Amino acid sequence: MCVNLVTRTIEVFDCAGLKHHKDVEPFANLIPRIVKVVQSAENKKHLNVVKYKVVYVPVPFINKSSSDCGVYALKFIECHALGLDFTLENDDNIREARQKIAYDLWEAANDPELMLRMSKYTPRKTITSDVVELV
Repeated sequence: MCVNLVTRTIEVFDCAGLKHHKDVEPFANLIPRIVKVVQSAENKKHLNVVKYKVVYVPVPFINKSSSDCGVYALKFIECHALGLDFTLENDDNIREARQKIAYDLWEAANDPELMLRMSKYTPRKTITSDVVELV
C-alpha cells in the first residue's frame, strides 16, 4: 500500500491481482481521522474527515512461486519511489533481486562505519502526551 496524503488515496499493489477490501478499508477510514487529530486547532476547523479513496494499481500477475512476496514488495516500493515501470520486476529476475537484497543487508551489517555509528546511537527520549481518542 502507498498512502498519498495529497490526493487522499491509498494505492494497493498486489502481484496476485487480489482485492483486499477488508484489510484496506479500515485504513481508508482511519487515516483521515489521524491526519485531523495531528493538525493545529486552526487547520482542524477547515479539515473534513472524508474516507480515502482506495485504488488498486494494475500490476502484472507475477510471483508464480508464491515465495517471493517480500522481495516483490521491496522492489515495488523501489520502483514506485523512483517512478519506474513495475514490469521491470518479474519471475525471471526476482531471484537475482533476492540475492542482491541479501548481499546488501549483509554488507551493511558488516560495515565498520555503520557498526561504529550504531554502537554510539542513543534513542531520543519518548515524548509523553495525553491519549487522543479518535471518534
